[in-house]
Amino acid sequence: MKLILLLFSISVGIFTCSAQYKDSLKTFRKLTKSYQKSSDFVFIPPGSFTRGANDSDIPYVGQPRRYTVSVDSFFMEKFELSNEQYLEFVTAKLKEDSILGKAFLPDTLVWRRPEGWNEKYTEYYLRHPAYGNFPIVGVSYVQAKAYAQWLTEKYNQDEERVFKKVCFRLPSEEEWEFAYKGGLSDFYLPWGSYSTIDHEGKSRANFLSISQLSVYRDSAVVEYNGETKKRPVYLSTGMRMWENSAGSPFFDEVTAPVNTYNPNGYGLFQMAGNVEEMVDAYFDRDPSAYLFAHDLQEAKHETPWGVTKGGSWADTGYYLQYPMRQFYADEHSTSAEIGFRLVMVVLDY
Repeated sequence: MKLILLLFSISVGIFTCSAQYKDSLKTFRKLTKSYQKSSDFVFIPPGSFTRGANDSDIPYVGQPRRYTVSVDSFFMEKFELSNEQYLEFVTAKLKEDSILGKAFLPDTLVWRRPEGWNEKYTEYYLRHPAYGNFPIVGVSYVQAKAYAQWLTEKYNQDEERVFKKVCFRLPSEEEWEFAYKGGLSDFYLPWGSYSTIDHEGKSRANFLSISQLSVYRDSAVVEYNGETKKRPVYLSTGMRMWENSAGSPFFDEVTAPVNTYNPNGYGLFQMAGNVEEMVDAYFDRDPSAYLFAHDLQEAKHETPWGVTKGGSWADTGYYLQYPMRQFYADEHSTSAEIGFRLVMVVLDY
């Protein structure tokens, strides 16, 4: 199995792409309109934005540098990648080679954890039709890159394709943040507000919403470490969380369908919450540092920490803010909170 993963990593590692636009802007705009009608990708225009914290941000979050970043135009998928989409890829790989194809299967055991009562998801979440439109989880960075390479080859071999040659890949951290903002510059949430609820009091995203309204302080008595203690029971919008007999929480609701909630200004759904999204970036992680900071050093290849953005169904609202980084251990790590969406760049039209 280690040999398979090694060959797998090497084959993915040599796959790169970069945009080389031609001069005919009118032709490109025409093709862009046609492509957006036939796909789930939307065009993100070029632009600039400022990264880093300002004087109004949460205090004591470190001293990140404040600087301007510019990004070229690209296309981004409206939705987080779904189980149905990823299973199409796995099926194709299994047909090519029934043994090597198994290396692309997600890790469904990510749902199995001591503090959770999510056992049903190990069996149903990936394969049951009811979860087809839910975000794929349990996939690694290597598997996400392999999916992007497969989709690139599939598209470029389609005789009815709109563009002559394209490349699908994970977004850079800068591209992801620019798309997250949806054309807005002054807000750290994608819907143009500092609040996680709308005017009707409904949640704007799928995340762990904990507040005075959702915590019943003396509502459960449990025996824990040989002592009888009162433990809080949490109830939150879009998610119900109780404590098991050991005093640990488990979730009754997890991810939501990828087209849930309202999109941002670019038409992108759930850039905040639902699942953390992998970006193509690695950084050295200082455990004592606040994750808000942007002035971390790029990691050496021998000890990388992968980066995710946007927060998940199991995170509080703090992690929904666009500057926040969360980390995973290495390129083969998997989690029930981590998924991805792709960007696409046009190489020839």
